[in-house]
Amino acid sequence: MMASCNSDQKEAVNKTSEQPKTALVSLNYAEKLKIDHVQNISIVQITEPFKGAETSLTYYLIPKDQEVPDSLRSTRIIRTPVEKFACTSTTHLPGLTLLNSESTLVGFPSLALVSAPSITTRIEAGEVAELGKDYSLNTEVVLEVDPELLMTFTMDGNYKHLSPLSKAGIATIVNADYLETTPLGRAEWIKLFGALFQKTEMADSVFRSIESEYNRVKELLSTVEKKPTTFNGMDYNGVWYMPGGNSWMAKFLSHAGADYLWKENTETGSIELGFEAVYDRAVEADIWLNVHSFNTLSELEAADERYSKFKAYEKGMVFNSNARANENGGDDYYEAGFSRPDLVLKDLAKIFHPEIMAEHDLYFYKQLK
Repeated sequence: MMASCNSDQKEAVNKTSEQPKTALVSLNYAEKLKIDHVQNISIVQITEPFKGAETSLTYYLIPKDQEVPDSLRSTRIIRTPVEKFACTSTTHLPGLTLLNSESTLVGFPSLALVSAPSITTRIEAGEVAELGKDYSLNTEVVLEVDPELLMTFTMDGNYKHLSPLSKAGIATIVNADYLETTPLGRAEWIKLFGALFQKTEMADSVFRSIESEYNRVKELLSTVEKKPTTFNGMDYNGVWYMPGGNSWMAKFLSHAGADYLWKENTETGSIELGFEAVYDRAVEADIWLNVHSFNTLSELEAADERYSKFKAYEKGMVFNSNARANENGGDDYYEAGFSRPDLVLKDLAKIFHPEIMAEHDLYFYKQLK
């Protein structure tokens, strides 16, 4: 029924203009995003707005100088180019910086966590409003700022907080890039921002550059014979969250020439393990990655002396992705890293195979001393 509805609406769009169709947006990696161009209208479909969602979300991006067709007036409309933009996750911000669209940002929650210099400059100048803390939006402030579009996300399908915004005429869109299971799949969501800001060609060019460099490094490491064993994370209140063997992190490790100790697992998200289960399998692992916000080995041992028993700890082969963290707790890895998988892959390749990546200096990662 949904497919029929979309087909009917596309046909309705076709009848509204004499202009020729433009090229379709090619999405080769993203699995949760579809973008079609019919005449001058972009039809964006978020196929899985949250994990397990059974219904997709469809948005119609219509140029501001074009009248909204009668057939689409009851649908989700976004007028483009978006000139007043607000969003709720630091992972959305590279969609602005990579397309030179920082000037559109008028609101964001937890401003202190932002890393991008071009955006922090706007924040310091008072040009970006504080919309709340973490994921809690201050509706009154959002209404006062009056963005043309608010980009948000949901982990469970709860859209209640968006209702007053919709009633006030503020368009909203759900970004589900976090559900992608490949590094390039997540990065390809830059093309959504290209459609929103009418910078489709620029977004495609930016992504092609990232894709090309990522695949170059991946190919460089595809024939390595000796693969260091590795594992991720640490214990949180009795639970060790380890990336699933089919997660985007596991793919990063595979492409970087590492032997991930949970690679046989089939989960796309995290798996919950006990300390003992991790210790039994990873005590002799060569390299340990991503230990929360710790900066030194002594801090890690102070948190739990059992960490010092791992071979990777004893050899000083513990690496963390917080080399670009700021004093407020913001971390550029969790802002730009998902949009720049080429840089993340280079870092991981440098860690696992420094002899091959001799010319690369770690960008997001650092070695704990």
